[in-house]
Amino acid sequence: MRLQNIRHEKFAQLIASGAIASKAYEEAGFSPNGAAQGAERLGSKPAVAERIEELRVDTERLMAMKRTDYLGELQHRFLTLPPSEPATVRYGEMLARAMGWNEPEKINITAASEIQIRIGGMDVPEPS
Repeated sequence: MRLQNIRHEKFAQLIASGAIASKAYEEAGFSPNGAAQGAERLGSKPAVAERIEELRVDTERLMAMKRTDYLGELQHRFLTLPPSEPATVRYGEMLARAMGWNEPEKINITAASEIQIRIGGMDVPEPS
């Protein structure tokens, strides 16, 4: 829930977005004199700390949805492009990286439904 004090809310939003505490403190309208100490005091107030955490959770949720959309789009393009298309290999590599796999050393595509990915010198077996 938004903080009633506008400067506290601005500070919380800036901190949740990754700003440096002293810069966020100044940007929220507080004096630059003693900004580091003031930011530490303000950030430790229970209502402000709760708001920062709430904003971070909301941001993470949005990022997770965007990641899901991104993975879905990569998968769609990878599976719908012809295997002979150079972009198909590129989408396969991007998909592998986005899913947290090591960068593939070699990708052999013989058909859209038959894909072999070589990671670290070992072929990954196709699922049965």
